[in-house]
Amino acid sequence: CMKTRKTMTKTVQDEYIRLKSLFVNVDESKAKLVDELLKKASFLKWNLDTLEKNIIKNGSIERSNKGNVRESIYYKTYLQSVNVYQSIIKTLNTIMGKNVIDEDDEFDDFISKL
Repeated sequence: CMKTRKTMTKTVQDEYIRLKSLFVNVDESKAKLVDELLKKASFLKWNLDTLEKNIIKNGSIERSNKGNVRESIYYKTYLQSVNVYQSIIKTLNTIMGKNVIDEDDEFDDFISKL
């Protein structure tokens, strides 16, 4: 589990550095203002990628022992997290007053297929 935590920390840190690099030419006071949002967005991106892998592996629907069908908790969490992530990115874009467009990746491909 320690290896997983190190991998998570590295992945989140890499995403934070990537996002922060998008804001290198902005006013320092704005950069300080959004730093915590950048950290949250980085964590959410890692979390969304992890949830996506689980959903791809296990599906978004689960059946109970009684045969009832429902959305999996992973899928529900994924949908809620996507909304929060999008809100943070939109807020960052607004605060910075520029178009911050995330590069297309596997996550974006997955979202576009929903």
